[in-house]
Amino acid sequence: MTKKLFIANPNATDSELDAKVIIKHPQLTSQQHNELVEQYVELVVDNMDTKTMMEYITDDLRCHFESVSQHELKDEIDNFDEVLYDELVENIQITDLMKEVDQ
Repeated sequence: MTKKLFIANPNATDSELDAKVIIKHPQLTSQQHNELVEQYVELVVDNMDTKTMMEYITDDLRCHFESVSQHELKDEIDNFDEVLYDELVENIQITDLMKEVDQ
């Protein structure tokens, strides 16, 4: 099997030159970039079904909360519900104890 080397035609015809279009992407200002992001995000969200949106939000929140310290997580949970942190920790500890007993 031989490899073919493609070299540009040094004597290109007008039709060959016309077929080569150089695409220039405009440079956006920071404000224009932010507006582009806002418009695109709105389109993406508008096209999501509820299940996809829930999965995305769940993944995003999980990623966020996994990256914060235990103290910051406790503060977040306490702001949501003052007794929830203790309840969740207790549930986790009980589940871990049950696993140990089963082994």
